Amino acid sequence: MKIIAIAHDPGGANAVAATVAALQAAGTQVEAYAKGLAIRQFQRLEVACTPVSEEHQTLFANFTGDILLTGTSQSDEFERDAILWARQERIPSIAVIDYWANYRQRFQPFNNPNAEPTFPDIITAIDEMCAAGMLADGIPEKQIRLVGQPYFAWLIARQKYRKSILKPIENILFASQPNANETEILRTLIKVLTDYKSLKKLLIRFHPRQGKCRVSLDLLAQSGLPFAIDESADILMTLRQQDIMLGITSIILIEAALMGIPAGSLVIGIDDTLITNQRGITIPLNSSEKLREFLYFPQHGEIEEKFVEQQRDADFRIVQLCKAII
Repeated sequence: MKIIAIAHDPGGANAVAATVAALQAAGTQVEAYAKGLAIRQFQRLEVACTPVSEEHQTLFANFTGDILLTGTSQSDEFERDAILWARQERIPSIAVIDYWANYRQRFQPFNNPNAEPTFPDIITAIDEMCAAGMLADGIPEKQIRLVGQPYFAWLIARQKYRKSILKPIENILFASQPNANETEILRTLIKVLTDYKSLKKLLIRFHPRQGKCRVSLDLLAQSGLPFAIDESADILMTLRQQDIMLGITSIILIEAALMGIPAGSLVIGIDDTLITNQRGITIPLNSSEKLREFLYFPQHGEIEEKFVEQQRDADFRIVQLCKAII
């Protein structure tokens, strides 16, 4: 059995790379191709891949394989074109869903959202909530398989300990993001931290679409707080050095929580769209009072055992799924 694995967006790349690692551990031959930001994610998980240029269409002529495994992208046609190639070659295709949102949109051309979606043969679901959302979004039930999220399984397997919350919080990572009331949220964070005497360093990590936001940097410089910009390529290495993680609705919050680091979601003045806040995995903080309480009495999200069991070994469940459809 030979599998062609491809990805473009970071979230999908994490899920695909984790699955590729499990496939290779099971002795399966895999050719992995990564485009755009996916290249960095494969490198971070230490999974070998072939980088792909912007013009990917000619690549498919050289593909030979028994199964296509893809992530999903909303800003590039790489995965959708690959699914069409697999359909033409009569090769089974599997797409891995990495987050609870935009299910149908992932399979529609990004420049023509009204077009018919290009569905693969099988689409994986993270949990029951994800599967129900996929059904509601018009994905055929016969194509949905509830197997978990492989990258979550990868993180859970590497969780060696939980950060101690008995000593004062000294090192904090804040993940900013655009179009999420980020400036006012940072103002609130600065105001609370100004009175917090135990702080040694606040790291701020800007979203790739945000760049080094000058307004945010000016606010931090004027605050007098000890801060630095986090530009590390490996966010997991950065997280291991933090006492707590703060963000808005960033996926990094989920990564931190699954690694055993208290993760607080600053949903101040915005809608709470982070699914893991509803599941008790990340902690919603919707006011300065909640933030202050989290600093002095940080809490780990009580990750549901059922959720953990659904995610644990999700990568190997996809390995079994690949074997079953050959």
